[in-house]
Amino acid sequence: MSDEIVVQGRRKFLQFTALAGGGFMLGFNMLASAATPSGGAQPVPAAGEVAVTAWVRITPDNQVTLIVSQAEMGQGISTTLPAILADEMGADWSQIRLQTAPFASTGTGSAYRNPKLNWMFTGNSESIESFYDLMRKTGAAAAAMLRQAAASRWGVDIAGCRTENSTVVHVASGRRLSFGDVAQEAARLAPPDNPALKADSELKLSGRALSRVDIPAKLDGSAMFGIDFSLPGMLLAAIRTPPAIDGKLESYDEAAIKAQPGVHAVLPLSKGLVVVADSYWQARSALQRGKLEFSEVPDSQLDSPILQQRYRQALEQGPWVTPVSKGQHSPQAASFSRDYENPFLAHATMEPMNCTASVTADKCEIWAPTQGQELAFMALKAVLGMRDEQIVVHRSPYMGGGFGRRLLPDFVIQAALISKAVGKPVKLIWDREEDMRRDLYRPATMVRLSAALDKKNAIQGLQGRVVSPTILLPVFPPVEAMLNSQGFDPSAMEGMLETIYDIPNWKVDFHLLKTAIPTSVMRTTGYGPNIFALESFIDELAHAARIDPYRYRRQLLAKNPRMLAALDRVAVLSDWAKPLPKGKGLGRGIACTEAFGSLLAQVIQVQVKGAGVKVARITTVVDCGRVLDRGIASNNIEGGAVFGLSYCKSEITFNKGRVVQDNLNTYDMPRLSETPVMQTEFIDSGEKLGGVGEVSPVTVPPALANAIFAATGKRLRAMPLSRHGLHFI
Repeated sequence: MSDEIVVQGRRKFLQFTALAGGGFMLGFNMLASAATPSGGAQPVPAAGEVAVTAWVRITPDNQVTLIVSQAEMGQGISTTLPAILADEMGADWSQIRLQTAPFASTGTGSAYRNPKLNWMFTGNSESIESFYDLMRKTGAAAAAMLRQAAASRWGVDIAGCRTENSTVVHVASGRRLSFGDVAQEAARLAPPDNPALKADSELKLSGRALSRVDIPAKLDGSAMFGIDFSLPGMLLAAIRTPPAIDGKLESYDEAAIKAQPGVHAVLPLSKGLVVVADSYWQARSALQRGKLEFSEVPDSQLDSPILQQRYRQALEQGPWVTPVSKGQHSPQAASFSRDYENPFLAHATMEPMNCTASVTADKCEIWAPTQGQELAFMALKAVLGMRDEQIVVHRSPYMGGGFGRRLLPDFVIQAALISKAVGKPVKLIWDREEDMRRDLYRPATMVRLSAALDKKNAIQGLQGRVVSPTILLPVFPPVEAMLNSQGFDPSAMEGMLETIYDIPNWKVDFHLLKTAIPTSVMRTTGYGPNIFALESFIDELAHAARIDPYRYRRQLLAKNPRMLAALDRVAVLSDWAKPLPKGKGLGRGIACTEAFGSLLAQVIQVQVKGAGVKVARITTVVDCGRVLDRGIASNNIEGGAVFGLSYCKSEITFNKGRVVQDNLNTYDMPRLSETPVMQTEFIDSGEKLGGVGEVSPVTVPPALANAIFAATGKRLRAMPLSRHGLHFI
């Protein structure tokens, strides 16, 4: 991915090579305050604040501030993670304030990286799974330091002290000191390496449905998204690149652009144009008057029908790598085979890509709605040639959707180079067309599944073939060596590397399809496309065996009690055993999976009227080990199910390299009227914590396809519904 900005008037070229927010205070259930640059890479304590640990600040008047490392994208993580820390620490949750952590490669700032992967990002449903133990340990360490400080002042044994409601209590005498009273002494102590954790019975916040800290500001409009951010003297930038992937800017009317009010600069890209003005509207309006002409070299290889032929050829001929081979399975033994297709999809975040940058000769400061602070930092360092301490990456308190798109740093690099070119702070905003055309799409895939069956139609072996472009490379460049040497992308194989079912022989081949269409991670990653194929296939096997799809799955899950429990429970909740009235186009479909560390079973009930499909009810049972906040977890599951409907409604197609669906009038998303009744239940199994942010969209396409088959007898082996003449009503 490369671009070039020509700095007008300086005859200087800035090279852009994209490699593959701190200081915002959020009051608990209060408004987000105005943002101000912190001037440093680490969250700097305010006047009077004491940094007891890297995560905890306390003022003398007992105001406790906790650092939030993970990006809030609507998943509620800015409530759940600090609540874990506060609960263990004994802090008064109703008085907690939160601060967003910026990225720093060294020092205190490095404490905010994902402790499992040593990388600062938000995605892959990693936050709770990776940070839960760290938050408890951090809270327990802070509590131990505060208790020790109070015990020393009183001259008592620390064992006789406890923390509650942001105070340290000496149990025997009833004496109390606020956290603020002893914060200075506590900060001088070394944090204990292995602080004792509270018993689960002592935790007061865990398991409760807490009021989300981000909701009030979002409701009254005061929430600070990246697109809202402002700096003194800041200019605004609009950008236009070619409609076609392989297009180039041939000509434009520079005089017409500069004649528009408020325009400060016109910056040609190697493939497009940037206009910088006093306001975004001025920049965008001037850009539209520039009579931009793009040359295109029509590439038939980037026509959707030709692409589909390439996928089909790869599915038939390979070549293949075989990352999964369990037992013995001969392709010739297969007696039942089906093919499944998933389309290219856009992230289509509500808030388009945007970034504010202030770049001088010796400093780069960024304010962005980003999921990938560390990747942005590394790219900025390489492009600008600056040292670590010269680059500060702040994350916006909120972002209007991420879904993996905001892990990529392309829009951040553009903003930085534009700021450097004009010598002033600049906020770059992509309009919807730019956002849709310059996406890194969820890749289209083609999957063939073949089963070897015995005389009783029991599965003796299963063989899969997966054809997919890369998912992982843009967000994890080191995987390039594996792609080149082995032709294997592990993200594209998620859901096929293992199975929840008892299948004695299991083999899966993979073909990495090379294409000029940019692809990357999107909510559900490889699980979504692969589980659509697998759970549709299991349903087809059940039908061929003339066994109820739920009962058929039960047989295959006999050795998986956790998954079986979820499956049985969803059957009860959805009234699976109760027949639906005949002749009314009613049907139920079932699907289950293990993804992102969680187990999920789902039933969708539909009514089909002609070409119209009404999704009436979605029933979901989730075993994520332990539910920390039932309200937020339910929101994630149910919101994710609606998101999963978009995988059944939308697709990105190409006409000679042009994205056909370049705005929301052609890329159709689920609507409020199409939202079904939801029923969600959790099983507290006590097993290892799993994620809930991405798991429920995984099963929606197969459960829906299976429900439509139950209602009509029509089997859908490709998404979206429009390929079959169907639509949501």
